[in-house]
Amino acid sequence: MAKKKRFRISRKTKNAIFIAIALLIVGYAIYAMVKKPTYAIEPTVYTEKHNAVYRYIHDGDTAVFLLDDGTEVICRFLAVDTPELGEEGYDEAKRYTDNTLEKASNIVLELDPQSERYDKYERLLAWVWVDGELMQAKLIENGYAQVKYIFHEYLYLDYLDSLAKNVTN
Repeated sequence: MAKKKRFRISRKTKNAIFIAIALLIVGYAIYAMVKKPTYAIEPTVYTEKHNAVYRYIHDGDTAVFLLDDGTEVICRFLAVDTPELGEEGYDEAKRYTDNTLEKASNIVLELDPQSERYDKYERLLAWVWVDGELMQAKLIENGYAQVKYIFHEYLYLDYLDSLAKNVTN
C-alpha cells in the first residue's frame, strides 16, 4: 500500500502568513481610526416620510421637491439656517445644496412629530435624507449652516448640536 504524502507548511511560510495577517489587522485598525466617520443616525421608524425627487433649489436650506404622491412642495430644511441672498456664503451654500441634491439617488423627507407641518410661508418643514445621510448634518459639517429656529425638541437636534460644536472647535 502506498504511503500518503503529508502536506507540510514550512516554518518560513507560516511566519510569512502570520506577518501578512498581522499587517492586514494593523492596516485596518489604522484605516478605521483615520477614515471620515459615518453618520451615527438614521431616520426613525415611526415618523411620516415621503420619497421625493429634487426639482430645483431656492437657497441653501430650501428646495422644491416632487413627492411620491405627485405633490410638488417647497421644503424648508428643519432646524438649520444658511446665509440669505446678499450675505457672505450664500452662493457657496446654495451651490453645495444644489449639487448634493442633484447627485442624490434617494431623497426622503421626514416630518418631525414635534414640528409644525408648514411654516408661515407655507413651506413644508422636514428633515432631508440624501442617500441615507441627513442633509442638515452635511450642511453643518461643511460650514454652510448653523443650528437655528428651534421651537421644540426636534428628533435630531442633539446630533446637530454636537456637530456644530465640533465645527466651531
